[in-house]
Amino acid sequence: MLTISRKKHGIEFIDCWYADETLKKKGIIRYYQSIKPIGKKTESFDTLLTDLTECEEEIIARFAKNCKYKVNRAPREGVTVTCIQKQDITDEKIQEFVIFYSEFYASKGYESVNQEKLSEELKRYRDAGALSIHVAYLNDIPVVYHTHVITDKYARLFHSASLYRVIEGVNPNVVGMANRYLHKVDMLQYKDMGIDTYDWGGAGKGEEVANITEFKESFGGTPAVFYHGEEVRGLKAKLFKILISFM
Repeated sequence: MLTISRKKHGIEFIDCWYADETLKKKGIIRYYQSIKPIGKKTESFDTLLTDLTECEEEIIARFAKNCKYKVNRAPREGVTVTCIQKQDITDEKIQEFVIFYSEFYASKGYESVNQEKLSEELKRYRDAGALSIHVAYLNDIPVVYHTHVITDKYARLFHSASLYRVIEGVNPNVVGMANRYLHKVDMLQYKDMGIDTYDWGGAGKGEEVANITEFKESFGGTPAVFYHGEEVRGLKAKLFKILISFM
């Protein structure tokens, strides 16, 4: 289990990952991918898991044929990768990612990203030793970013972003190869770190995410169900929740 906390208005706001029991702390606790439903507000969360205790050959053998081809071709197209783990992540690297992610979000026609909020969140995870940032480059230009939440057992995909829509002269097909190749590097990096499971960060069943889920499925992960939930513990936290409900 991993907990990341921040204090605001004298109240602890706690992100709790992969819990199998209630966290005995006062505050507003948001459970992410709990092993079982915890809290009064819970919803199931579908994802895919890759077993990193298997050998490298077994992990790659589970890739679909076309996926494996694109993974293998990426380095021949000039794709390189950098992996930055935990406390080695500087504020500057976080800011580079935040700007990249904001441009990615805008390129998909979404509302703008709150850069300050995202940066603060990533720094909290970094300071807790629970963040990694992996980057794929094409001709020294960053084209794909992955961030992960790291626990003792899980490496969970947190953000995935690519900029083939807005970088002139970049072949979208090669960026797709870079994305797949980066996932392979992700998995093998975490395997070397002794982490048991690569969590693909969601595999939704709705039509709007069907292509993303199909992409993730091509790596041969196993379907799994976790739970998101919220729990408010302590008088101060409960009063705060009542107050904001009227705002």
